[in-house]
Amino acid sequence: MEVTRPPLVELVNLVMAPTPTYLVLYTLTRPEDRKYLVAQVFDRQSRIEIELLHDVADHLVLGWFGMPRWTVQEIWWRVLGSWAEIDGELAMRGVDLVSLEPARATHVAKSLLAKWASSNEDHAQELSRDLTTEPPRVAQRRLDIADTVEEIEAAAFDWEAAAALVNQQRRT
Repeated sequence: MEVTRPPLVELVNLVMAPTPTYLVLYTLTRPEDRKYLVAQVFDRQSRIEIELLHDVADHLVLGWFGMPRWTVQEIWWRVLGSWAEIDGELAMRGVDLVSLEPARATHVAKSLLAKWASSNEDHAQELSRDLTTEPPRVAQRRLDIADTVEEIEAAAFDWEAAAALVNQQRRT
């Protein structure tokens, strides 16, 4: 099976889709590969499950964007939510975000978001946290494959830190 990277607008739509199935299916080059994969997804006896599609989508996005899929999704959710401002600021600088390669466009957008957030320490920390927080499925997988108590503790969610953040929010 071969994949082809679509243009930026289509690719962002696929990355933002609620399931990785769209990204994996749409980027397959040959129609017979798409038909085979669809048949396998709907076949209850098949070993192709949503976790495998997540893995494939994660690797495709990492290769095309140079960063994890959840980070790309967060960047583009924010970009699309502020499209008029982002497009306007970049247009004043002579940059057409849509015409850039996916990785370059995402890096430019991330840089602009970071610049905007840098004026407020809380916003900067929130942006950083949102861009680096892995989805629960990734953290759970790390727990599932951990062999030692130390690995399990390292992969586990830090409940004490979460409680401290909740308490901090209550005070403000």
